[in-house]
Amino acid sequence: MMYEEVIRDFAQRTQKNLQAIEYLLKERKEGREVPEVFETTQLVNSTLGLLVFPQQQFVNDIPETPINELKKMGWPVPKACSAFPQVKNLNQLIRNLRNAIAHFNIEFIGDGQNQVSFIKVWNCRDNRKTWEAKLSVSDLQSITERFIELLLNK
Repeated sequence: MMYEEVIRDFAQRTQKNLQAIEYLLKERKEGREVPEVFETTQLVNSTLGLLVFPQQQFVNDIPETPINELKKMGWPVPKACSAFPQVKNLNQLIRNLRNAIAHFNIEFIGDGQNQVSFIKVWNCRDNRKTWEAKLSVSDLQSITERFIELLLNK
């Protein structure tokens, strides 16, 4: 099937791929024989594609919804680490996540039982960190799902 509306179609296909991974994980937990999948790897790959590809065309359309409003709407907001500033709005959150993931400024943090449970992301300018935040895998998944909805409703 060809892409007709590239951003919309890419977002929908990414959403379906993430749902397929969730389905396979559920099947595995229920004892069915399914191929091994790596949900966090797929989530980061999907997030990278969603943030990088459409972001270049869509960057000016990402709302500057304040963080407090996002929280009320159910958006998880990565917690800024150390003395780094907290993002102020959705546009800044998406831009920071996009830059961190696109430049592979990412660290996977395990739960001690061979599972990735948190992700640390950061941005640099002139070899100095300008922002760093930590979020759970489920928070990244929620942000990704909400960004897909944002793209689909654009």
